[in-house]
Amino acid sequence: MLTIEQLCAANYHYKRYTLDHFLDSAQRLGYRSIELWASGPHLHLEDFDHDRLVELDKKIQAHDLKLACFTPEQCVYAISVSHPDKVYRERTVEFFNRHIEAAVQLNCQRMVVSTGFAYLDVDPEDSFNWCVEGMGRICRKAEQEGVTLALEPFTKFTTHICNEASQLVRLLKEVGSPALTGLADTDVIATTGVDTFGTFVHMLGKERLGHVHFVDGNPGGHLVPGDGVLELDAALQILKDMDYSGFLGLEILDRRYVMDPETAMRRAMDWYTTRI
Repeated sequence: MLTIEQLCAANYHYKRYTLDHFLDSAQRLGYRSIELWASGPHLHLEDFDHDRLVELDKKIQAHDLKLACFTPEQCVYAISVSHPDKVYRERTVEFFNRHIEAAVQLNCQRMVVSTGFAYLDVDPEDSFNWCVEGMGRICRKAEQEGVTLALEPFTKFTTHICNEASQLVRLLKEVGSPALTGLADTDVIATTGVDTFGTFVHMLGKERLGHVHFVDGNPGGHLVPGDGVLELDAALQILKDMDYSGFLGLEILDRRYVMDPETAMRRAMDWYTTRI
């Protein structure tokens, strides 16, 4: 059985509005949980010291919201643990470690990570091994801080190191950390075109499914549920059948929603509540 508490409003498409506006909107719409995208213009971590993070935590609690997942920006920012440049990889490890510390200050026990960008003209096994080494170090920090990491595969347009379920499972096994789980993104899975949502989550397994990005697509687009062609009703039933107890983040990215993000978030809530 899925609950309303498991659906996370997210601030990705609220970027033309203040973070306070997003929190007001999520509360107004009846959300209980949020996924917080840590990026400018809302939360570029270099601009947030300890006191400002404490202040933000108080704001989230004052809105009767739970920060269920903390998601540092890692597509636009120069982030990759599979990059051939050791300096680049070192900076990535430090970046994720700082965000783990921020997650703890925000009373959040779950954070999204990724392998990041990968070059096509570099030996993929070298890239994979760099990734295992760097992700292992990030996981040690997560273990110390009590944070669970959810590793998100990207599409082939960003990387070829972790696109599909088999690659994700291999990476989880090689890193071998109890802090590292996998993330299933409905639209990324459909865009990649290797797995179905069902085969992806079953290969990953219930115990290793740490988070879900639940969005529609054509495939592609990261749309409000109902605005694309993905079989989201079937995906939702799969999560029900496996007694999924984690969270579903609304990673809505298409710019059509940017000017009126609350309507998009309201429609997502309506789609979900009529089906649980």
